[in-house]
Amino acid sequence: MKKQKKKQIEKHHDLQSFKGISTKAVISSLISLAFCAFIVSATIIDRTNVHNLRVEQQIYEKTHKISETITKLLYKTEALAALIILDSMENFDIIAPTIVDDPSIRNILLAPDGIVTTVYPLAGNEGVIGLNFFSDGAGNKEAIMARDLGDLVMGGPFNLIQGGRAIVGRLPVYIDTPEEEHKFWGLVSVTLDFPKVLEYAELEVFTSFGYTYELWRIDPDTNERQIIDTCEGTSQPRGGYLEKPINILNADWFLRISPIRRWYSFPENIVLIIIGLCISIIVFLVMQNNFQLKNMQHVFELMAITDPLTGIFNRRHFFEISRIGIEKARRLNENCYYIMMDIDRFKLINDTYGHQIGDKVLMDVSARIKADIRPYDLFARYGGEEFVIFATGITKNEAMDMTERLRLSLCNRKFTYNDLSLVVSASFGIACIENNNIDKAIKQSDEALYTAKRNGRNCVIFYEEALVNTETPEIT
Repeated sequence: MKKQKKKQIEKHHDLQSFKGISTKAVISSLISLAFCAFIVSATIIDRTNVHNLRVEQQIYEKTHKISETITKLLYKTEALAALIILDSMENFDIIAPTIVDDPSIRNILLAPDGIVTTVYPLAGNEGVIGLNFFSDGAGNKEAIMARDLGDLVMGGPFNLIQGGRAIVGRLPVYIDTPEEEHKFWGLVSVTLDFPKVLEYAELEVFTSFGYTYELWRIDPDTNERQIIDTCEGTSQPRGGYLEKPINILNADWFLRISPIRRWYSFPENIVLIIIGLCISIIVFLVMQNNFQLKNMQHVFELMAITDPLTGIFNRRHFFEISRIGIEKARRLNENCYYIMMDIDRFKLINDTYGHQIGDKVLMDVSARIKADIRPYDLFARYGGEEFVIFATGITKNEAMDMTERLRLSLCNRKFTYNDLSLVVSASFGIACIENNNIDKAIKQSDEALYTAKRNGRNCVIFYEEALVNTETPEIT
């Protein structure tokens, strides 16, 4: 009974709550949003990873192509070295055109003791005649390195005195003479137009994947990062990038690939985000709608069991619940009582001050009684200005004392409405419920109430047949 009473009180407090926002709807929508965000993020990341794998494959192919192409062209210096070692310089003019068989080869050079004496083709390259590879100048560090290491060394890219940019391969040549075996003869060199030599790598393919490329190295002269080549008209964006080293002979280059567009610039990703948001909104609306439907059902249930004016139980529901309480009291061998209550001279209040004041009196009286009874006692509006209380687990004297406290709580405190102050009292009739006979108990408590009215009102009467007059004149 106590739990049922508390549950009904909580329901009453929620009468106006069905228009609010459901916490479950908010939590569900947030969970849905988090789940959708996870799915969208996973999808975008997966698509990005697949895309990156394709790009990485292209990076691998392009770096290999760059290294292979430049190395193959620079190793044409071996043919020049063979001419010198075999003492076949008289065939240079015949063999040179076969060596310069690629449009990216700018020239080939012969430099005995490091000083350029022969160049092919001569036209446009006259300015390199007499150039000393062992003096200060662009690419000369690599010439000295080639001499000291005795191996082919790549230099550049750097600006040429005759214009343009180039990379060069310097190969030291050693010959055997009667005086000295393996004598340093000088250097042979192949000059490649840069970045024309990169055309074989077709780096522009990265732009079709939505990426920009950047070829860079550490400048041996300054030890600073130097951009060798990049996409024309495209700035390198900040953020994530893919990078792979390119090893060409003695040089270390790096190919860096960066996305031109961020993930949010792809329409399909925005569509995924919108779909995720729509799903979260739909989840919220469905949950909120269910919440409102349940609360509306709850409100309708409360409307069916409560009095619309005072908010306490109505007569029908009161007797349904009190029957349960009577049965429980019977099993526990406890006494239970009906206490009928009627506001004294209520008709006079309505006639004098109007029904609005009368309604306020009904609401305030019910609120005051509800606050003063025990939490597990049942309280309902019986009809008009009459109320009924069901109490259990107390003796007759305790029932009388409890009811007397209720009477005093009404008559000892005034009811104030703006400038109007009223003293309101009530009469009470109590009857013990015997043998589960509700009708009899209601009749007895009603007769006791009328006895209280005849005795001057504002009093408490416990039903006893000897005190109750069989006549019941109309009392207001």
